[in-house]
Amino acid sequence: MPEDDPGDATRLLSAWRNGDEAAGRALMNVIYENLHRLARVAQRADGGATALQPTAIVNELYIALFSREPVSCENRLHFLNLAARQMRNIVVDDARRRRAAKNGGEFRKLPLDDSLNHSIAIDERLTALNDALDRLEKLDARAAKVVEMRFFGGLTEEEVASSLQLSIATVKRDWTFARSWLLAQLDAE
Repeated sequence: MPEDDPGDATRLLSAWRNGDEAAGRALMNVIYENLHRLARVAQRADGGATALQPTAIVNELYIALFSREPVSCENRLHFLNLAARQMRNIVVDDARRRRAAKNGGEFRKLPLDDSLNHSIAIDERLTALNDALDRLEKLDARAAKVVEMRFFGGLTEEEVASSLQLSIATVKRDWTFARSWLLAQLDAE
């Protein structure tokens, strides 16, 4: 599939922000392949255990974006950054719901096989990562944003640097620091 046109996406974002709902729908069509790629990355972020398929994640994103006022995004990368954040929320919320259901909600169930235990462990690791990322955001918001964009959004270092208006070297340093910090946090748990 061809890559979406950044200029067209930016023009549609501007029109959507100014109240043109048709431009918002057209925007989703223009960047659908990128959103689907981000959804595949978000799906892999939880070890592939999510019940949500990439198309379902994009549909959830569409509902989240179009159920409120148009978002204020400067350009295509800013929009993809916002989409990555929303997809992180969708995948983590799904993991929490599944873990609660597998833990029996109000009732405690006994696991029947190891695959159920494995799925619960993946859900717990994903929510632990999300919690650690929230703590990192309080310590170093920029590094947390880099992780979110790279890990949940699947953006390249160059795309992250462009979106955050940073040098690639700074993105690499933040990425290295954040991964080490997050691993230490997860190991401590």
